[in-house]
Amino acid sequence: MRFKFYGFLMVCFFWGCSSVDFIPEPDFRPNDHRYKLQTWEEVEILRERPKKLFKIVGEIIIRNTEDLTWEDYEPRLKKDMFRRKIDGVWMTEKNQSLVDNVSVQTMDQKGRTTNSYVQKSNLPYWKGYAFRYK
Repeated sequence: MRFKFYGFLMVCFFWGCSSVDFIPEPDFRPNDHRYKLQTWEEVEILRERPKKLFKIVGEIIIRNTEDLTWEDYEPRLKKDMFRRKIDGVWMTEKNQSLVDNVSVQTMDQKGRTTNSYVQKSNLPYWKGYAFRYK
């Protein structure tokens, strides 16, 4: 049992806890018979509006909990979009949100708060739109 627990910790350490969330549009279809990309490296990551006609199929939110650079996230995003048969992502926003890292609160026997401690930190995130070319 001890070996399995340490193995799990090592997996968490190497892969981290960052997330690439895909929020599909209501009319999103996972299978597209017109999909022509052969490898994940062909998926486009753009910082400006695509030049060709396109259709937005969902929203992408990347939460950076590992303090990695964009170059570290780009292959992950491309692989995920290739798996979903999406042509590219138009990145529109880079921002930070304030989150509670640690919140500790103590109470007396009557349920009243006696001490409270909150540690906050900034969580960087990127937002964009997944698209398929028409």
